[in-house]
Amino acid sequence: MVKLGLKLGSKKALVLLMSILIVLVMSACAGKKTEETGAATATATPEETAKGTAAGTATSQPAAKVKLKVIGHASWFKSGWEAILKDAEEHGFELIVEKVPDTEAGNDLIKTRFATKDLPDILLYRPRAITKDFGNPDDVVVNQENQPWMANFPKDSWKGALDEANGNFYAAPYWGSSVAGVLYNKKVFASLNLEIPKTYEEFLAVCEALKNGGKTPVFYSGKDAWTLQLLPFTYASKKGYTDLAADINTNKAKFTQYDNMKNGMLTLLDLKNKGYINKDYLSDTYDNAEQAVATGTAGMYHMSTWMMDDIVKKFPEHVEDIGFFIMPLDGNDKDIAPVFAPQGMYVVKGPNQEAAQRFVNYFESIDTQNLYFSSEGGIPLIKGVTKTKLTPAELEGKKVIDEGRGIANWETSFNYSYGDLGSALQDVLVGTKTPEQALSGFDKEFLKNAKANNDPNFK
Repeated sequence: MVKLGLKLGSKKALVLLMSILIVLVMSACAGKKTEETGAATATATPEETAKGTAAGTATSQPAAKVKLKVIGHASWFKSGWEAILKDAEEHGFELIVEKVPDTEAGNDLIKTRFATKDLPDILLYRPRAITKDFGNPDDVVVNQENQPWMANFPKDSWKGALDEANGNFYAAPYWGSSVAGVLYNKKVFASLNLEIPKTYEEFLAVCEALKNGGKTPVFYSGKDAWTLQLLPFTYASKKGYTDLAADINTNKAKFTQYDNMKNGMLTLLDLKNKGYINKDYLSDTYDNAEQAVATGTAGMYHMSTWMMDDIVKKFPEHVEDIGFFIMPLDGNDKDIAPVFAPQGMYVVKGPNQEAAQRFVNYFESIDTQNLYFSSEGGIPLIKGVTKTKLTPAELEGKKVIDEGRGIANWETSFNYSYGDLGSALQDVLVGTKTPEQALSGFDKEFLKNAKANNDPNFK
């Protein structure tokens, strides 16, 4: 408090004192006005940010410029992510990214961060893995059920794929989805007057024509064992599979009862035994397959549309030559295609969770999704996104989803790991295991992992 060295009886002192009081009152009023109107800060509240996101727009006035720590696998930060960085900064988000290896070691590093409480603000992680890897999701990440971006999200389509075991959604979609089926060379088909097969018998006839035309009918890239899974996935991901999966999760059924997966393995074997695959199928790689289909030395490849990202980069002159169709198994347009969910973007509970949630709402807004997908391939999950970079094959895959002929890929429904399917398929192809023996191995691995997690259903 300032002491005034004046005599109050003085007329000059009285005038000076009144002047000071007027200045103080005016300052107080100005401060109150700033407090009431927010004119001095020009920022938006979290509620205003959410409101903008619900309308499909990202507000240009964030609550405050904030640093957010993000962690995820190194290869997950692609051209779409790079495209939004400047825009995110203009919206008040400075993103500090930690990239971990694209291996289980990378997952272990993330788990270590959580175990030691060295937490990120935003976690990019595999969907449906939070419960398995971190425990009760409500203790770790923020439930997204009531967030505004969910208004543009087809929730029912992604049950069993992006939600957790308790049925709630904690993951916001990161990347686009992709559809598994047959990627084929249109020029090769046209040169041999081939049409897209509608039944398995027609598919075999196409294979025979391709073989007689000097082409590899179906390319197997067995050295990269994971690629062998795509055909069995299509057979296993039929309507009703979630009921069987639920019974396997609760020890009421076994993988050896999974006839559709067995049939998928038998189909993989059938094409090999009929001579419709490449002779070096165990040493050929995913890269070899991409080149073979793009350049037309092979006619078809069982894969998901995510492959088109690589084709755009490696073989841009052949992007228009590649198309997509559903693998005909039941035939006559009864078949459906497994759809792969994107990765999950999670808000980690902690001191920055409010700001992290604002970023997720911004990221899932239609404006930001348009920016993201105009720079990167993939099929958007958010409704209303119009600016995409989809290739012809991806557009044909998207049509499958739009027609309601897609289903979440089967493996997302299981609570525990059942082992290495790719390796098992290698064994089936070379004859060291029968499909029944491979499925029996899944039962043993699943039982081991369920017991390790103290699941009461597996005592």
